[in-house]
Amino acid sequence: MRRLFLLSLLLTSLAAVASPLDDGLRAFEAGDHARAAALWEPLAQEGDARAQYNLGLLHANGWGVEQDFAAARRWYRRAAEQGDADAQYNLGLMFAQGQGVYRSYPDALRWWRLAAAQGHAGARFNLGVMYAYGRGVGKDVEAALELWRQAAVAGHQQARMALARTYREGLLGVEKDPKEAARWE
Repeated sequence: MRRLFLLSLLLTSLAAVASPLDDGLRAFEAGDHARAAALWEPLAQEGDARAQYNLGLLHANGWGVEQDFAAARRWYRRAAEQGDADAQYNLGLMFAQGQGVYRSYPDALRWWRLAAAQGHAGARFNLGVMYAYGRGVGKDVEAALELWRQAAVAGHQQARMALARTYREGLLGVEKDPKEAARWE
């Protein structure tokens, strides 16, 4: 019985010990971005995708480190290649906006498709925009509407507004449908 108690105490103690990733998050939330960067850097160097993504955010925004879009892109790419949907989404944004990289809709589409396949609502919304207006891909209104529906169901407000406006005003060649517009408002 005593061993069971000691084992339970040890497991509880281990669970209470925060990881450097969590310590960095707490530092970030407290506004100490430089400390967050210092805590995440070694983890990112070791291949931790979440730490890599977090460092990408810090560099993209100049939080606690010098703003450096090339560094942000490198960290995002490392995390994105490991399947981090948020990093894939942000890398897509960088390419779509030409932020620290050459503007490339095909590259934005590539990263957003990967993130969308994992259920990332923002990536689904942005892909919908690309299909709605034929940016880097053939115009496909049905695909755009379906992507916006998926994003809206996941709680993405811009997707809800895009659907409501499209049906209310009959945009993109879609027939006006006040009932469908009201569904998304």
